[in-house]
Amino acid sequence: MSDSGKDHYGIGAVARLTGLSDHTIRVWERRYGAVVAERSASGRRVYVAEHVEKLRLLKLLTDHGVSIGTIAGDSSEALKHRLATIGDLTQRPGLEATRVALLGSFLVSRVRSGEPWPGALSFVVVESDPDQFAAALTPGCADALVLELPTVLPATRERVDALRAKSGAARCIVVYSFARRADVEELAAEDVVLLRAPIRLEELGNALVRQRLAPVAAESAAPPADIPEGPFSDTGGAPPPRRFSTEQLIRLSRIETVVDCECPQHLAQLVADLSAFELYSASCAARDDDDRALHEYLHASSARARAAIEEALAKVIAAEGISV
Repeated sequence: MSDSGKDHYGIGAVARLTGLSDHTIRVWERRYGAVVAERSASGRRVYVAEHVEKLRLLKLLTDHGVSIGTIAGDSSEALKHRLATIGDLTQRPGLEATRVALLGSFLVSRVRSGEPWPGALSFVVVESDPDQFAAALTPGCADALVLELPTVLPATRERVDALRAKSGAARCIVVYSFARRADVEELAAEDVVLLRAPIRLEELGNALVRQRLAPVAAESAAPPADIPEGPFSDTGGAPPPRRFSTEQLIRLSRIETVVDCECPQHLAQLVADLSAFELYSASCAARDDDDRALHEYLHASSARARAAIEEALAKVIAAEGISV
C-alpha cells in the first residue's frame, strides 16, 4: 500500500490480471499512451487499479477486432460503453470506402466466386500466391490488408511489416489457423487484428469497420525493405503427400450435395486445418533434442491424421458422385 492509499501492481501482476503480455502493455503505453505507469521509490514501473481496469477493457475490445489506435485514449467509462454496444457494424458508414488487398486461399475463392460481402468493399489486389501478391502492391494502393495465413510464426511480423510498408495500408487483418500466443500478441501489439479461421464474412467486415476510425498509419520513415521469404512456404520432413489440392478443398467446402448432408464441406475443412497444423508443428522452435523429437512426432502424427481424413473424404466423394 502506498502513501496515497492505492494498491500498486508490477507489470507482471498486471499481465496476469489482464491477460496481456508484458510486451503488449509496454507497447500500448509507449506508442499509444493507453496508460502512464507511476514509478516506485526504486524507479520501477508500477500501476494502480484504474490502469488495470482500463487495460482489461482494452483487451476485451481488441479481442473483438477494435483497433487499439482508435480507443487507447478513451476513458474506462467510454470503453465500457463501447463494449456494451458492440454489435453488427457492417451497415455503418465507412466500410464502402475501404480498398482491400487480399492474400489467401479460401477467402480469395469466395471473393472470386462473386459471393456477397458486407458493405461495398473494393478489392484492389486479390491473390493466392504470396510472391504475386507482394509484386502487385504499390504505395498507397490499399487502405487495408487482409492476410489469410495457415500459421503465425516469429517471422510473420517482419513479413507483415514489409507488406504494410510497401502498400501504405494503415489497417491489417490476419486470419490464421494456428499460432503461439506470444506470436499472436506480438502482432496484436503492432495494431494488427487477428481472427481465428474459419470466419464468417460478417466478422471480417466488422473488423474492417472497427479499424477504420483514426487508424494508425504504417511507419514509412525508411524505404520498404525487401519482402523476405516465408513464413508462407511449407517446411519440415516428408509427410504423406497431400491427396487434395487447396483449390479442390475450396471447391469441396462450398459444394451443395443432393442430400441434406454437409460431410464433404466438414471433411474438407478438417483436411485444411490438419494441413495447417502440419506446417505449424514443423515450424515450432525446439529447445533441445527431446523437444525436437516431440515436434517431429507431432508433425508426423498430424500428417497421418490428414491422410486418414483425406481417405474418408475420398470415400464420401465417390459415394456422392462428386467431381473435383
